Amino acid sequence: MDSTTRTYRTGGTEVVLDLTGDCAEFVSGYADGLLHVFVPHATAGLAILETGAGSDDDLLVALDDLLPADDR
Repeated sequence: MDSTTRTYRTGGTEVVLDLTGDCAEFVSGYADGLLHVFVPHATAGLAILETGAGSDDDLLVALDDLLPADDR
C-alpha cells in the first residue's frame, strides 16, 4: 500500500477542482488496485463527474440550491 498527502487551496469562492491528473500520476505504473481519496474538512467534498460541457457549473448550481450560503 502506498499513500501520499496533497494540499490544494481554492480560495474564497466555490470551485470545481479537477484532480484527475494528480490521481493518474499517483497510480501510474500499477497494473491494478484501488485508489482512495479522502477530504478531511467539513466544507469540502468529492464528486465524480465528467468535466467540461458545463457540468462543472451545473454541480456548483446544484450545491448552491442544496446548501445556500445564507443564515439558515
